[in-house]
Amino acid sequence: MGNKKAKEKIQELSEDEILHYCILTDFSKEIILHYYDGFLADCPSGKLSKKEFQKMYKQIFPHSKSIKFCLRIFEIFDRNKDNYLDFEEFLLAIKVTTSGDINDKLKVAFEIYDLKGDGKLDKKEMIKTLINIYEMAGEDNKSLKGQYQKFAEKKVDILFERFNLKKDNYLTLSEFTEGCLNDEYLKNLLNATFINNKLPNINKPKNFHEIQLQAIQNVLSM
Repeated sequence: MGNKKAKEKIQELSEDEILHYCILTDFSKEIILHYYDGFLADCPSGKLSKKEFQKMYKQIFPHSKSIKFCLRIFEIFDRNKDNYLDFEEFLLAIKVTTSGDINDKLKVAFEIYDLKGDGKLDKKEMIKTLINIYEMAGEDNKSLKGQYQKFAEKKVDILFERFNLKKDNYLTLSEFTEGCLNDEYLKNLLNATFINNKLPNINKPKNFHEIQLQAIQNVLSM
């Protein structure tokens, strides 16, 4: 009994921690505690593993055999690179994917495309990422892979033609962001239409597990 109480006490958030999370996310204390209770219910260890994250992904895309994009999403939010999402990393993922701050969302989108992590995007990176998205959200059909390749190449060519003003074959974060903010066509261009048609509609999460799924959905469809 004593050990159980000690364990429960360790898992409780201190007022300082709650304040830190409130400042970090702009969420209220009530929302922080709600998320924390649910997070511990689904992840008693206090960490969301890559394997558990993949299970959530499989619930969204049960027929998809490609997990490359799912793992890329995990890598982006695993800020300390320990192969787990702790509560703070999970809160930040929720904040970015559910807030109305378009700049934060575009920064995450840029990081997803930036496979080499060098702060600039080349065409190969963007084409590869788009193909992974299409393979993940579209039908698992080998005959479609050629179409995915062509569609991705067309999207990326238009993007670079419009916004790579220096013609150096790289897009910086500022070029990427300014392009998305100032061009409605580009916003639609970068929107993964395959995903919009395939993702389930989870408007009112019934439990915390659905909140987690909704957070992933928001990332995939932004």
